[in-house]
Amino acid sequence: DVSGAQGAALSEAIEQLPAEQREVFLRQAEAGMSLAEIAQATGVGFETAKGRLRYARHSLRQSLKEFA
Repeated sequence: DVSGAQGAALSEAIEQLPAEQREVFLRQAEAGMSLAEIAQATGVGFETAKGRLRYARHSLRQSLKEFA
């Protein structure tokens, strides 16, 4: 469960992601969509969706290092 300063930092980090990365990340994290479903819904290839998710996760890890 994420709360307090950690929750605020996570929300801020997600907001700072480029729109394409944020969309893919949120579709998987909140909607539980698979990469294939995300690719179809966003009109991009599977590998593009996969790359966007990978970069989003990397950016979030970097932004939230202090909470690790």
